[in-house]
Amino acid sequence: MASYNQINLRKADWRDFSDPSIGEVIKQLKRTPYDPWIWEFTLADVEVVDGAAHEIRVDFTAEFNGEATPIVLYVIGAAANEDKAGGTGAIGVTIFGIDENGNPNSEEVLMHATNATQVASTILWKRFIGAMVTTTGSGLVNAGIIQITATGGAPVYGTIDTGENATIGARVYVPTNYNAILTMRGGIVAVNHLTAVLEAYDGVIVKPVYVTNPSILATGIYYIPVGSVGMIDLGIAKTVIEGANTRYITFTQATKSDDSNQTVVYNIKIIMYGTTNTLRGMGA
Repeated sequence: MASYNQINLRKADWRDFSDPSIGEVIKQLKRTPYDPWIWEFTLADVEVVDGAAHEIRVDFTAEFNGEATPIVLYVIGAAANEDKAGGTGAIGVTIFGIDENGNPNSEEVLMHATNATQVASTILWKRFIGAMVTTTGSGLVNAGIIQITATGGAPVYGTIDTGENATIGARVYVPTNYNAILTMRGGIVAVNHLTAVLEAYDGVIVKPVYVTNPSILATGIYYIPVGSVGMIDLGIAKTVIEGANTRYITFTQATKSDDSNQTVVYNIKIIMYGTTNTLRGMGA
């Protein structure tokens, strides 16, 4: 699973200009001009239970919604002999979130050199989006659980499970003075019950959600069929989400009630662009 779970935050580059699902959108934004960020998630979900809808967001607590006053986040690992500076496991963990100024940001925090001791970020954070092991030793994955916490180890904001290399989730808050657009690919990579008989229309149902109350608005329900080759562009409707502290992009998924459990891999790109002159690079 570790090879699936990744998070990336960047300014739009050649990967996005050449992506057929968002390339034209990026070009139009740049011409306007805007200066778009790309949040990219690659993640897998092996807990697709028959007929049960659930959000792809595990190992987050209720504190996920962020802090009214920006805070320092801390990284601490349980496997002190491996997950440490100079160790064979995780050496550096990158935190992704919305910083004290309300902008997308990321920071790599190096693990403690000798002990299972928390290490502080230098950035103050309003919202935690996720975390990923970005520097490792010879083991290539984190040897033990790594947590992102407040000072003193509580509350826990996110957990990287042993060997996963990243938190598993794709909920992105859209801050004030930003807009955002969701695109998504999906593919079924394994059927967990090898003896199950798959129907012709077995697959996974995906529903994007754009507000804090999932019952208020979703732009559609999309379907990933079994037997497809490669990642399918789900053709998510290009809905512009106007930023506010209570607005976010996420999604839920479910199978049909008679489906077998399946492992699904998603590639999610969220285009986020500032709407003020300063954020557009046009001066104050």
